Amino acid sequence: SPTLARPLYDAGWQPPLILAAVLMAAALLAAWAYFALERSAEGRYDLARPAPPDRIVWGDLLRFDRSYWYIVGLCVTFYSVIFPFRSTFAIKYFQHAHDLSLQEAGAMNSYVFLAAIFATPLFGLLADRIGHRALLMTGGTFLLFITFPLFALTSADLWVSTVFIGIAFSLVPAILWPAVPYLVSANRLGTAYGLMTMLQNIGLTICNLGAGWLNDSNGASADNPAGYNPMLWMFMLLSLFGFVFAAALWKRETGPDGHHLERPQPRAKLIDAAG
Repeated sequence: SPTLARPLYDAGWQPPLILAAVLMAAALLAAWAYFALERSAEGRYDLARPAPPDRIVWGDLLRFDRSYWYIVGLCVTFYSVIFPFRSTFAIKYFQHAHDLSLQEAGAMNSYVFLAAIFATPLFGLLADRIGHRALLMTGGTFLLFITFPLFALTSADLWVSTVFIGIAFSLVPAILWPAVPYLVSANRLGTAYGLMTMLQNIGLTICNLGAGWLNDSNGASADNPAGYNPMLWMFMLLSLFGFVFAAALWKRETGPDGHHLERPQPRAKLIDAAG
């Protein structure tokens, strides 16, 4: 950010790009290390593998369990709020509506992602210990939902919304992505994750364009901070849909058609139950 790496930004546009290239090189090395560990494990352990399907049956996409589609709906709506707002519009909104400088707005925005570094594994550990995964995601999406009325209707300190979004951004993804193997058989995980990611990115694209159009149409600027309100209401509505998906998942998983998502069981038993 311009705060943590200010000397690089002050030196021009090239040093920040060099930093980004270094970080991506580190990510590439990490991916290769993961690949090497996987190959090593395959040689040392007898891993049970499902038989691959003979061919892709596109009609199978419609046969995923209802709980999986609730997870997909939650994923699309949740990320269509978090990333367009915090990664695209929040800094400009903080500058225009809350009179923060670029550096202050960048720092305020970064605290959400900084907190996630430490809080996400803790929330994952909590879910493994106590279960109640759908219930925890319901609580996380509710915190995200109430953030936007705080922006639009109150003058609450930005730290309040930052804490709420930080908890939601750490809690929901820590449970959402690992929940898929509970709901989908092992030989369909690639399809399940691929479809989920595709729909997530479609949602991100549409909501980024939609938020930008709302800001332009309503003349959102430092002279007209109220012009950002339609964007805030859009994100609030999306967050409400995410809350509804999470609540529907919780209701289903506590009923007779559940997949033990609410129970703190060993992973192997849960995969067998889902398979």
